[in-house]
Amino acid sequence: MDEKLRNMTSIYITKGDEMLLLFRQHGSVVSDTWVGSAGGHFEENELNNPRACVLRELKEELGISESGIRNLLLRYVTLRRMKGEIRQNYFFSRN
Repeated sequence: MDEKLRNMTSIYITKGDEMLLLFRQHGSVVSDTWVGSAGGHFEENELNNPRACVLRELKEELGISESGIRNLLLRYVTLRRMKGEIRQNYFFSRN
C-alpha cells in the first residue's frame, strides 16, 4: 500500500432548520463551491486529537473560539481512498 493517511475534520453548524454554508475557493479537496462545513487537515501536534483540529479550523475559518460554541459533538468518522491517499475525516456538529 503506497497511499498515505490524511486526517481531516469538518464541522456542520445548524440553528433550527438553517445551516451555515461557506464558499470555498482554491481548495485542494473542494473548490469554487458552497459547502456545509468548515474544516481542514490536522496539524502535526493534533494527530491524536480531532477536537483540537476542528476547534483550530473553526477559529481560522469562522473566527469562532471554543468559548463561542456549545454542544460540539463528534458524529461520524469516515475513510475513503482518493487521489492516492486514504482520507480519514472526523465529522462534528453543533446545533
